[in-house]
Amino acid sequence: MTLMELRDERPHWSYSSLNCLLNVCSLQWAFERHWKLPPEGPVSAALVTGSAYHRCLELEATARMNGEAIQRGKLPDLFTTLLERQVEQDGGEVDWKEIDQESAANEGRRLVQCHIENIDPEEQVVAVNHTFCTPLVDAQGNATERPLVGEADCVVENGKRTVVDWKTSKTRYSSWKVAKSMQGTAMLYGVRQSLGPVDVFRFDLVVKLKRAPAFERYETTRNQDDYHRLASLALMAEKIVKNETFHPCEGGFASPCGFCRYKAACKAWHRDRERLISVAA
Repeated sequence: MTLMELRDERPHWSYSSLNCLLNVCSLQWAFERHWKLPPEGPVSAALVTGSAYHRCLELEATARMNGEAIQRGKLPDLFTTLLERQVEQDGGEVDWKEIDQESAANEGRRLVQCHIENIDPEEQVVAVNHTFCTPLVDAQGNATERPLVGEADCVVENGKRTVVDWKTSKTRYSSWKVAKSMQGTAMLYGVRQSLGPVDVFRFDLVVKLKRAPAFERYETTRNQDDYHRLASLALMAEKIVKNETFHPCEGGFASPCGFCRYKAACKAWHRDRERLISVAA
């Protein structure tokens, strides 16, 4: 089944859903996924450019997996076409305040070029966009009501089997961020349940530096205790949803407000919560 089919089949947890609810802003999660309020304003430029970037790398990895020749020199230019298609798919409603579309296309081509220049030719691609759907069970044998659903960007093999996630960022990752990544835990667990043993989770990151982008690889592993901890977090998340104990993220070091598409609803939440929910229903 495709990721969209798995998402539509039944309520589920994904890494991004759990991360938003538990680590980002539970009220944002509720507006989008629980009460299903229509989002306010345009789609962020980062979202559409990220989608085009992933599509480029997906085409390249799929060609390698199938043993097909692909002219890598054309991939950066393909990014521009894919970005245009993504903008059309979103109805042209994209927030280009921080960067215009032409500049985003130029930057995207540089990022794609940096990535493909750093592909390991010895790695064999095992899977691309590998989907999974699996239950989560804690150390006491308690299972979540919702299964874990996800899609791994790529699975490669070269002496060890590795789940790879393609990323871009303005900054390099810290060792702590990689070691504690909930995404790494969720992806390793899901792929292991559906595809068999995997050894490592890896971020393939292109850093958006001023002079020229830089490529970084970050590897991490997980054990059974990490998977039990993820299940315990998901069980806690289900209690939050059941009791509707949602609240806004009031500032903090990494406030999500800048990219949130529910600013007006959030501003009115404490004054008119019931009306917001009725409108959503």
